[in-house]
Amino acid sequence: MKVSGDLQPYNKIGGEGTVSYAVNVISSNRWPGAVTVAKGGQYCSIYVGDTVKRGDAFFNPTEPPQVCSEPADQVEQPEPQGKEEEPPKEEGMDGEAAEEEE
Repeated sequence: MKVSGDLQPYNKIGGEGTVSYAVNVISSNRWPGAVTVAKGGQYCSIYVGDTVKRGDAFFNPTEPPQVCSEPADQVEQPEPQGKEEEPPKEEGMDGEAAEEEE
């Protein structure tokens, strides 16, 4: 905190009391650029900065990793389809396989 302006007290017109034109200036130690000025019970705050606290590391994004290259084209191969199976033979009521009629 510091006092700025004219520190000299002046007599008021009419001779009753004195007046000073000094103001109190408060600067933030944590946020560079934040200042509050106060005088006579009134104050005004202002911040002009880059939103980085004093002592914090600056945010520097790293470069993303390389994008993988396209894979080599593979040789065409036949589709892996299964062999067709013959349907199971139906069994009769007595447990014997039914004969197919031609």
